[in-house]
Amino acid sequence: MRRRRIALALAIAAAVLLVAVVAGPGLVARRVAARASRSLGTSVHVGWLRWNPLSTRWTLDRLRIAADRGPAALVARRVSARIHLWDVLRGSYRVRALVLDGARLRLRATAAGWQLPLPAGPPEAAGVPLAVPSLRLDWGAAPRARVRLEPRAGVRSSLRLRQLELTGGVGPDGTRVALWTRGRLDRGSLAFAGRVRSQGDARRVRLRLAAAGLDLGRVLRLAADTPVADLRGRVDVRAKYDEAGDRARAERRITGSASGRDLALRAQGVPGLWLRGAELSRFDLDLGRRSVALGALRLRGPEVWVRRTGSELTIPGLAAGLASPADEPAWTVTLASADIVDGTLHHLDAESGAPSFDVTCERAHAGPLGAPEAAVPFSLAAVLGTGGRVSATGELVRAPGATKLHAELAALALPPLAALARSPLRLESGNASGAFDIAYGAGGAEASGTLVVADVKTISPDPARPEDVLALKEARLALRQAGSAPPSVAFERVEIDWPYVLVDRSAEGIFPFSLLAAAAPAPAERAPLPTVRIDALRVRGARIDFRDATLSPPYWRALANLRLEARAVEAPAVRVGALRARGLVDELSPLSVEGTIGARTHLVAEVERLALPPFNAYLEGASPYTLSSGSVSGKSEITLERSELEVNNQVVLSRLGLNGEPGEDFVKRQLGIPLTLALALMKDYRGDIALGLPFGGNLSEPSFSMRTVVLQGIVQALRGAVLSPLNALGRVLLRDGRIERIDLDAIPFPPGAREPDEAGRARVAQVARVLGSHPDLAIRLHGLVGSADAERLRDEAALAALGDGRASEPLRAFLRARLAGSPAPPLDGAQRARLDALVAGLPWPEAALHDLAVDRGAVVAAALMLEHHLDAGRVSVETPATPGPERLTAAPGVAVEVYER
Repeated sequence: MRRRRIALALAIAAAVLLVAVVAGPGLVARRVAARASRSLGTSVHVGWLRWNPLSTRWTLDRLRIAADRGPAALVARRVSARIHLWDVLRGSYRVRALVLDGARLRLRATAAGWQLPLPAGPPEAAGVPLAVPSLRLDWGAAPRARVRLEPRAGVRSSLRLRQLELTGGVGPDGTRVALWTRGRLDRGSLAFAGRVRSQGDARRVRLRLAAAGLDLGRVLRLAADTPVADLRGRVDVRAKYDEAGDRARAERRITGSASGRDLALRAQGVPGLWLRGAELSRFDLDLGRRSVALGALRLRGPEVWVRRTGSELTIPGLAAGLASPADEPAWTVTLASADIVDGTLHHLDAESGAPSFDVTCERAHAGPLGAPEAAVPFSLAAVLGTGGRVSATGELVRAPGATKLHAELAALALPPLAALARSPLRLESGNASGAFDIAYGAGGAEASGTLVVADVKTISPDPARPEDVLALKEARLALRQAGSAPPSVAFERVEIDWPYVLVDRSAEGIFPFSLLAAAAPAPAERAPLPTVRIDALRVRGARIDFRDATLSPPYWRALANLRLEARAVEAPAVRVGALRARGLVDELSPLSVEGTIGARTHLVAEVERLALPPFNAYLEGASPYTLSSGSVSGKSEITLERSELEVNNQVVLSRLGLNGEPGEDFVKRQLGIPLTLALALMKDYRGDIALGLPFGGNLSEPSFSMRTVVLQGIVQALRGAVLSPLNALGRVLLRDGRIERIDLDAIPFPPGAREPDEAGRARVAQVARVLGSHPDLAIRLHGLVGSADAERLRDEAALAALGDGRASEPLRAFLRARLAGSPAPPLDGAQRARLDALVAGLPWPEAALHDLAVDRGAVVAAALMLEHHLDAGRVSVETPATPGPERLTAAPGVAVEVYER
């Protein structure tokens, strides 16, 4: 009976124990879950907890911790742990094995780091420190686990772990954790291993990472802030992270290697960067010392898109602030070498964003990159898509910034570069070749070299005037030195072949000087002009066309085949040591200029046979005449010393012809005679007009006016040329510089004579010489009779009226003596009375006087035509009126009137 009771008791105890073993863990698990729910502030749901005392394994089904929103923060299909009861009884929290099957974990990025997305729990009691129990995990695993990463709202990544193993422990005395895992981050494979040991403030961390085919765009989304907007591609990384020391003075280092393929950077759909392949042999980051040591970097097939923003070039997608904050020390970067193969640079239009031109980098090399003060050698060779090749070799120093390079250009197309520089002068064609040595440093920039520019032609800034262009066949420049501090340019030699320019004057301005006005900066932005010196300047075959569209019809002139040689040319204070230029105006008239320009400027210019009719455009409306023919030749000697100007012009006008009706003109207003007569008086026997036009003055005087000085010189020259032949023929009366009256001396005749005496013939010869030297002059002859002629005719009539009587002999002797011009014998009173009565009774000899005047004019005209060979069309004789007593002149002769035929 007693045995039965004992057996029954044992059975009951076994049943109770069995119930406790089977049901107890589940009840405890639910109670713990309830307490955890209250502690976490979220629902914690567990399934049934089982314990196998034989294997000391605890198994929990269906663990679920709810998140603040959305899917659960943690889900595990089964949690299996081996915990010895003996360890628990001894107060040691030791998990000998832990396995999470079907684990699903959510991590959300917060300001404090990656955390479970749980609601805010109840705050801890103030002043009560959180007790950290000792926990040891011998081995743990989470096969086929998945971690959902949520960097921000609406963005997530998935980390699928094929295997996760860890071991370690945590307690008041420190932490020791070892972790190993492999899996996939989104679409890239990932392997990770690490060890973490900490004790007090000291910590030792070793992490190893191997990743292949990582999606760079999705990885960068996991970071809180990145300096790039949209970076995509695949990368392979092998890295090691080592950390040792306390938290304040920890040494942290990351080493490894990396490579990538199909890397692309974009910003709002605009491409910024694309790499076909990138390889970095090694990298070594010392986070404490803020230094980066890079191995060999090789970029294969890079493409870069740049856009001008203001005066800077930017790459779309790159943030402006990649540098360290001002309160943090800068990073030290070293690089073993960098190589670029088959790169391309795309320049985008600033407004439309469309590509404007490309640069293909065949090769580029730089390195090694060491200390900031160490020189970094580099080289590159590139081809422009618009045409041309560029190569450069040199070295770069980062601190202080300095660069030295040798660059070579070959057939570089200039139009795209001019558009890129936003030049006001657009180019239709042109290319450049050359070689330069350039140095840049704290003292500024310096350059020297040679440049050849060929086949340059501009595009007119006004579509309505397509002919407003500049062009040249070739220009060769030998640059001795160009500097920026102070700005200066010195050329050994400048040679320009076949340049062309159209100087076009319109109501809007004068091309090409209008381009300079358009490109001139505001006064506040205007930089000092550089000093320019050219040792030798040569221009060959130049052509300059001048058009004045402000006139109607437009005025057009050309200077062709211009050859110019100059030495010691300086600007902006213009100085020319020696100048010589030769050319053809309108390809017919030679023009030459020689001299020097400087503190004392002396220039001598000569022109031959310059046609005058093209100047009619400037006479339109200003003169009643137009030029039908003629040319000008002249020599001008200009001297300018300080502000004293002296100009001596010697001008010869040849075969000058006018059209138009006589009217008020400049010459008549200034000289008082018509222009046609003035020209006839100025022309010599060849039909030329020689004028001396000196003028000058002090340019610094406020009252000085170049126009006034020139006009005064012209008026004085014309007055002198006009008065010279007139003064040879008679007297000219002037009032206020104008000719008021011309009194030409008559050709004298003896009283009653029809033939001139010696004085008369000399006067005829003088008139003939003046007419011979001025072929455009003609004369009118007007016979004159005077009182001496009337007296002689009356004496002859009285002599014929006297009889042959002896009583009339004294009167006849008296009259014969007076007619012969010899002393007459005296007459007594009776004889005088008789003679007076005889004369008074005679009729007035008007017919004889008229015939005498006519004969005298005819005799002079005949002498001019026959003896002095004047053209008959230049000599005319006017028939005089019948002379009465009141029409008699003071002296007998022939009056001369000069006119322009």
